[in-house]
Amino acid sequence: MCLRELTAEELPEWDALVDVSPQGSVFCRSWWLQATCKTPRVLGCFEHGQLVAGMPIYFETRFGFSLCGMPKLTQTWGVVMEPLCGGVTSVTSREMRILRTFADHLSKFSFFYQQFHPSLQNWLPFYWKGFAETSRVTYVLDDVNDQAQIWRGLAPRICRNIKKADRLGIKVAQCTIGELWGVVAKTFARQRESMGFTKAYLERVYGSARAENQGECFGAKDTNGRLHAAAFLVWDTKRAYYLVSGADPNLRTSGAGCLLAWHAIQFSAERTRVFDFEGSMMEGVERFYRGFGAKQVSYNLLMKFPLWAYVYLRCARRMLAPSLRQ
Repeated sequence: MCLRELTAEELPEWDALVDVSPQGSVFCRSWWLQATCKTPRVLGCFEHGQLVAGMPIYFETRFGFSLCGMPKLTQTWGVVMEPLCGGVTSVTSREMRILRTFADHLSKFSFFYQQFHPSLQNWLPFYWKGFAETSRVTYVLDDVNDQAQIWRGLAPRICRNIKKADRLGIKVAQCTIGELWGVVAKTFARQRESMGFTKAYLERVYGSARAENQGECFGAKDTNGRLHAAAFLVWDTKRAYYLVSGADPNLRTSGAGCLLAWHAIQFSAERTRVFDFEGSMMEGVERFYRGFGAKQVSYNLLMKFPLWAYVYLRCARRMLAPSLRQ
């Protein structure tokens, strides 16, 4: 097996691999890479001239250092492999061989982090090469086609809020990216969190998703035209992602957020099978998503930094700990 970066002419071959791979997602497709990275870079793993695996890579400079990481709004990348066939022993052996090939190459980078797809839990070859791992959590509905079953699994508070929003005359329809940005900015301000991405960046991703018919924005408005909540949904044939969402802090008691999420689930059922709430690490957000009857799914964040960086981060955490407890 050999690794090399794919050329622009080989990206259609990469997209074909993403389509069939269990690890392939909308975040790996060439149009997403173009929108978020501007210049797509994919490490391709070839065997006998055939592309059998690959991994998107993205570099940015922070504090004067080159970091191999992930662009904003991208949930998972990691190694994307062709479907592995055969018995347990042969499948595991081939998987280990592919992963070892990538681990050997990526271990040359001083700074690295990527979140791997939930379907790939094996990171042992990376451990042998000095990588560290921590788990991230999302919530997933495995089969959105059974709407009746999902409704029966909703928490009572979610059902009440959906019905409340309906009684208030709130309707969900397509909205503009500007409207979405407005409520998302208010949500981050209320949580005293940094946005992490710009309006221009969100517009670029949204425009590319719409062009590929793999993304849409929805807003929940009342009879007076006030926007209570909005969300940006992206999808492929495997899974839909509740990528970005927000709500007006002054209108949060209307139940519009629950109605909006329920509409997104129903919309996704016509296009894919799995619904991913995409991000559930904040306590309040986790409780909201759990209320839809979704199951908790973990995925791996792999990291590699120089020893001095680990020491620095640990010391900084200890220094901040007393102030955080106050």
